[in-house]
Order: sequence, then C-alpha cells, then structure tokens
Amino acid sequence: MGRFENQPEDQIIETVLTPRDEEDEAKRAPGSPRERSVKIAVDEESEPESPESNSDRFNKFFKPIVNPVARVAENTIGFVIPKIERIPWYHFFFLSFIAAVPAGAYILGFTKIGFGLEVFYFLSRYYEQHAYILALSIGAFAFLLYLFDCYYWESMTGRVFRGIAIALLVLATAVLVCFISASHPYGPISLYIVATPMWLMLIKHVFYRNLSMRTYVPWLSGPLFFNAVVIMAGWIWWTFSLESREWTENTRLADAQASGCNPDFLNYPQCQKYPGTDSNEVCFEVDPANPGPPIFYDFCPIVCLDVFDVCSNMFIVWVGPFLVSLGLFFLSFFATFLKATGTIEQEALKFAKVWLFLLFAMWIASSLAGAGAGVSVTLAALTLSAFVASSILLAASFSNAERGEKVNEVWKNLLESYSKYLNVAKGLMVVTCAPVFLVYLAVSFLNQSIRNINLPCSRKTQRTESLKDVVGAGLFTVEARRLIKEVKSWDLVDVFTYAIYWGIGFMMLSVLAAKFTILFLSWLIEQCMDLSVGVVTGILLGVGVVMFLLPPVPGAPIYLTLGIVIIPVGRDVFGIFYSLLYAMAVSLLLKLFATFLQQKMIGGLLKSKVGIRQMVGINTPLIRAFKLVLSEPGFGMAKVSILCGGPDWPTSVLCGIMDLSIGPIFVGTLPVLILIVPTVLTGAFTYMSSLTLEDGQPEFTYAGTAATICAAISAVVLFGFILLAAYYVEITMREREEEVNNVPIDKEVKKLDDKQVLEVEAYREVTVWNNVPIWAKFLLVLSLTSMITCCYMVQLFQEDAFTAYQLTYTIDKHLDGDWTNLIKPVGFVALVLFAASIFFYIIFSIWAKGQARKRLKEKKIALSYSEDHQSEDGISTDSRKPSHVDSDSEIGVSIYTSISL
Repeated sequence: MGRFENQPEDQIIETVLTPRDEEDEAKRAPGSPRERSVKIAVDEESEPESPESNSDRFNKFFKPIVNPVARVAENTIGFVIPKIERIPWYHFFFLSFIAAVPAGAYILGFTKIGFGLEVFYFLSRYYEQHAYILALSIGAFAFLLYLFDCYYWESMTGRVFRGIAIALLVLATAVLVCFISASHPYGPISLYIVATPMWLMLIKHVFYRNLSMRTYVPWLSGPLFFNAVVIMAGWIWWTFSLESREWTENTRLADAQASGCNPDFLNYPQCQKYPGTDSNEVCFEVDPANPGPPIFYDFCPIVCLDVFDVCSNMFIVWVGPFLVSLGLFFLSFFATFLKATGTIEQEALKFAKVWLFLLFAMWIASSLAGAGAGVSVTLAALTLSAFVASSILLAASFSNAERGEKVNEVWKNLLESYSKYLNVAKGLMVVTCAPVFLVYLAVSFLNQSIRNINLPCSRKTQRTESLKDVVGAGLFTVEARRLIKEVKSWDLVDVFTYAIYWGIGFMMLSVLAAKFTILFLSWLIEQCMDLSVGVVTGILLGVGVVMFLLPPVPGAPIYLTLGIVIIPVGRDVFGIFYSLLYAMAVSLLLKLFATFLQQKMIGGLLKSKVGIRQMVGINTPLIRAFKLVLSEPGFGMAKVSILCGGPDWPTSVLCGIMDLSIGPIFVGTLPVLILIVPTVLTGAFTYMSSLTLEDGQPEFTYAGTAATICAAISAVVLFGFILLAAYYVEITMREREEEVNNVPIDKEVKKLDDKQVLEVEAYREVTVWNNVPIWAKFLLVLSLTSMITCCYMVQLFQEDAFTAYQLTYTIDKHLDGDWTNLIKPVGFVALVLFAASIFFYIIFSIWAKGQARKRLKEKKIALSYSEDHQSEDGISTDSRKPSHVDSDSEIGVSIYTSISL
C-alpha cells in the first residue's frame, strides 16, 4: 500500500490495468492460442461440410430456447447490479474492509444483532430529556457563526477556527441525533449513511493521495456492493438461525419494552398497569428472553396489544442491517455514475427503478409487520440521507470551478427549454418561500448591523456600484441586496398572479376538494348502510356522475366509497368476494359513463366555442402532442397513460373539444381497472377492519394490513400513471417535433390569437410594476399575502385548522352531529383569508383589464391615424406587424385569457 501511495496517478492506473492489458495483448499476439483458434476455424470453413451430428442437431434445437433465457437472465442480473469498476484484488479487499468499519459500528450499536435494544433504552431514559437544550445550543451557535461571517474568514487563524467550529457543529448534531433516536429512530441510520462517504474521503486522503477523486470514487462501487450483499446475507442467516430472532407479534411487544418505547396511554388509557400514575408499565407481560404469548392481567383487554403501534423503534432495530445494506447499495450505484464510460442517464434510470422497488417492497413488508406508519418516515429519511451522501461524493469529485460550470450549464439548458414557464416557477417559489425570504432579510439586517461595527471577525461593508440604486444600503448585506435586485427585475404582476393561482389550486385540492369531499362521502356512506344493493347502486351512480362532472374532484375517492358501501349492503346477498367484483364493475361502468358525458356532453358542446378552444390552448405544442398521441391507431402505453393518468375531467373534456372518436377513448380507458381494483379493495378492507366479534376480537385480523398495502398500491399506480403521461407527452414533444408541428392548427383560434396580440401587449404595458398605481399594488400584494398566509395556516397547523376526519367516520359520532365542527377557528380564519385574497385579486383584475382596454383603444386610434397617413404616402402597412408576435402569442394569450377567466 505504501509503494502504491507514492506512485503518480498515471503509474497507478498503469499498474491497475497492466494485468488486463497484458492478457489482451497476449490474445492479439501472433501465434497466440486465440489466433490459432481463429485460423483453425477459417481452415475448417474451407473444408467440405461434414454430416450434421447429433450434437449439432441438439444445439440447433435448444439454441433458440436457451439463448433468450440467457439474455433475460443477463439483463435481469445487470438490472440490479451496478457496473462495478475492475480494480486489483488487494485494493478491493482493503476498500471493502474500510467500507465495513462504519457499517459494523452501526450494526453493533443500533441493531438487534449488537446492542441496539440496550442502546435505545439507555438513550431514551437518560439523554432524551437533554435534546432540546442541545438543539437550542446548536442553533444559537450556528446563528452566531453566520452573523459573524465565518464563511469569509480567510486568514490562517480564521480558517482554523472555522474548521473547528464546523467540526463542533457536525459532532454536536451527531450527538443530538443519538439523543433523540428513541423518538426518531431513523436518525442513527441517516447519520450512518451521511457519515460513510466522509469516512471514505478521509481514507482517500490518507492512503490514496495521488489518485484523483474521479478515479477513486468508481473504485468504491465494487467494495460497497460487496459489503451490501454480505450484510444482507448475514442478516438473513441471523434472522432464520433461531426462531426467537424472527419478527413476530410476541417479539414486537418484547422488543418494544426492551427498547424504551413509550406506550400510547392517551388512546389506550385502559392499558396502563397503574392507572392515574406516571408509570409506563402496561397491563400485560412478555418474557424478553423467550418471547411467547403475552400474559394479560384480569382487567386488560386484548386491544392493548396495539398500545405500541406508534413506536417503530423495535422494527428499525431488527431491520437495521437491511437498511445498512440498502444505503451501501445506493452508494455503490452512485459511485458508477462518475465512470468515464457508459451512459449515466441509463444507469441513473435503472438505479432509480431498483431503488423505488426496494423501498416499496420494504414498506409493504413493514406494513405486514405492523410498523408501516413509522417505517414510511424512515424510508423517506433514508432516501434523503442517501442523496445527501451522494452529494458529498459528487462535490468531492469536482472542483469549485467545475461545479459552478455544471450548475451554469444546467441552468442554461433549463432556460432554453422552459423559458416560457419561468414566471410560473417563480410564482410557485413566491407562494412557498416568501416567509423564508422575509426571515432571511431579517437575519441579513442583523448581519449587516454587525458588519457596520467593523469587528475583526466580520466581513467589511462593501460598496458595490451595481447595487447603488437598490434599497437597503447599510441595512442589508450585499448578498441580500443582490437578491432584492433580482426580484425587482421580475415581471412582478405576472409572477404574483401565478403565485395566487398556485395558492388557489392548493386550497381547492388540499382543503375544499379533499376535506369536504370526504365529509360528503362519509355522510353518503352512513345514509346508504341500511338500504338495498339496488338502491345503493343507483344512488352511488347518480352521486358519482355528479362528482365526476366537477373539475376538482378526482375519481379515487369515488372508487373508495364504492368499496366501503357495497361490502356491508351486498355481503349477505353476494358474499364478500362477489361484492368486491360487483363494486369494481360498478366503478368501471361509472368511469366510462362519466367519460362519455364529459367528452360528448361537455367537450362536444364546447368545441364550437372559439373562446373555449383558445382557452385550452388548442394550438399549443402541448395540446397538439396530446392530440397526436390520442389520435393514433392502437392502444400503446402513451395513449393509455394519458387517458388513465391525466386528470379525469380535463382529459375527457379535452378529448371532446379535439373531436376524438369515443370508441378508442373507451378502450384506452379500460386499463383504469389497474387503479380501480386496489382502490376498491382499500375501501373494502378499511370497512372490514372496523368489524369485531362479540368478544371484541377483530373479525378480519388481516384487514388493517391489507387496507394499508392496497392504499400504497393505489398510490403507486396513480403516481405511475401520472409520471408515464408526463413522460410520453414530453417524449412526443421532443422527439416527434415535426409530427407535432404537422398537426393541423385551428384557424379560427389562430385568427383570434392574432387579433388579441395588441390586447396582450396593452395588458403587459399597463401592468408594468412601475406603471401600476400604489393602491393597485397594495391590493395585489394584499391578495398575495392573504393567499400565502392561508396556505401556511392549513399546512403547518392542520390539527388546529380542521378536525381529523376519515371516510369511515360519521358526523354524529366524530363531529357531534354538526358538520361545521369539521372547521376549527384556525381553519375558519384560513378560509376567510382565502376568500379575501380572491376578492382583492378580482378588484385588481377589473382595474387592469379596464386600463388595458383604454390603452388598446388609444393604440387603435393611433394605428388608424398612422395607416391613413401612410396610405397617402403609398407605404404598405403589412410590414408593421410586430416581429415578436409569433414567439410571444402563445404565452401572451394564455396570460390574458387566464386573467379574463
């Protein structure tokens, strides 16, 4: 290793590749066995053909069968294994040992194979109460470092102190993660994954100083993958070597108490061993040394087995080695992305598919184990920490200049591809990040105040010529003033308008549609429980059609309702199995009938309206790509994904406006059964999980877990349809651009677009921020502020805004018989702010459209006057058409028409 360390990189690579190169050279050498075999083959070809032997006939028969199987096996193995970099065996085993050190430390300290149960118990009992003080200390220390500009400490002493300060922050954060591991058990595994690349970078600087980072990182792919496989195999062997190590209900209860889980006495007060005390002891006992059936005290009901459901410590402690293996698997794939050969895009796509599959598989397994809720958060944390770890590897592989160049290249490509939608993205940024921006300005003010004192440890106040006209000189830092200058350069009216639209969409979908749709459907379920199957079917068909005709309402809640209602009313008539089939058939019939009404009765009637066709952008590349895909014969994945993954109402209505045939649309919609089946099953299992026997035992013990799994499958299917629809539309617009452009345009809409160009220009002119009067600015800002406030209120204070309410709840039992109890005071204030925001924006919009009409009238008078004078001089007026009409008409018309709506 020492000899290798002192070699320059070119010699290292030569040393690594020499055995393989010598082998290849030997194969190419004259007279080599390979060349001789080629010569023999050529000589044999020149000889007369010999009679076909039995072996030849055997190979001829089985070759067409074996080769495809071999190709499938090769592709399957290649799909789940990264392209490992070949390195000398001694480096492979050395790096494998190095990569196993942090993995072994985590497995020893935080999993059941080691001392995980004892460590979690110790931390929860003696250190968790100090976590808040430590967290406040870390935040205060980091805040002080920012205020005193530690990033700009460039002297030798400053760099040393900065390094020490950052090391202390990292160490304190790691300690904090351990302190709160009892309540947040995903902390240690996330910490391990982030720390692993740091450890590997340290090894690089100690043992491989002369090796470039871009060569070193791909070397890690093999050792990391080897460790992932070994740890996975070892964990499987350990689990099944003894029955007491397997995950069972008895093991779960024993490990929950051993790891210090706090029982949920708030929802299960009858399960406390000593009621009315601070004791955490439950009313049953399980032997931790030999977990067997729990022993209940006389007053303890069987429902107390769920008292630890909110705690996922025990499952994560048990499954910890598998999580370690997943993290190493992630890093091994990422290490291959920096190789000089291969297509990064294909590898990244393959890896993303495998990663999502593994996460989903583990989520289902954890749901079956009764720990789904906590593990879903753990998987999210695992994914986030894995991407942070990958970012560390990526940042270490490029210099600052290279990273800046890559960022600029990506930004340039985004601007070229999506420049028309930049204001839409800015609007989303405003509605989501405006409060963060205000906090940043406040901190910037404090930072600048310290800079004005000219302390030795703070950055000196700079006088920047480019910022002399930006407000806040002496009040805000240069960095904050640059950001203010950038924001002031935006088309603020357009950006604020899109921000308000984003807020309206969020409130409509997450509050009005979600909360009140569930409230209505729960009331409908309650009313239908005592009716016959035929009556219930008729009611649900009628209500379902009406709800399908409402644009914001998706189809999934309707399918879920059918699954909940049909089972209780049809169980005695059809049985559970045939009731499920009946509910699925009714759901499909409802979807197809709603599609017919949306396409023919709404879209078919609206297609004669030029304004409607213009509003939906019938001539835009996006809609023309839709039409190209949906008009093609056959039923490919692109057409099916759009019909099943697109929003129900807009997709069907758009098909009617485009005058597409209803038959192919019906057939292309049939695969929606892939979504209907798990959604109906989710509703059915949700209802079945609430049924109990006379002794209080659940009638269907598997129903709760089955409902969770079916809900997850429904979400994955729906999300997959949406992603596929977006993917195929994007592919069509990019790779079939010529075909999209050849789709005939709507001449009436084109004529209306051309006619409205001057109207769009007039609207833009009167809404330039400097031209807008103060009172109109105030109205628009007030509307935006109200919208941002209400969105944050319902998002951050969900429990205080609305009463928790599910589809299986009843108004009488869970809302005290009054549906308005769904809305709490915070939610009421949020809804009032939402209505006020819309009201203020309507007033602003009326003013803006009025000013645009006045400006347009002035332009028409001026244009008419100019035409009269130029016609007298014999000058043609055709050459005066604005040169930017074609490029701006699409986005301009969409802005104008959206505001008009």
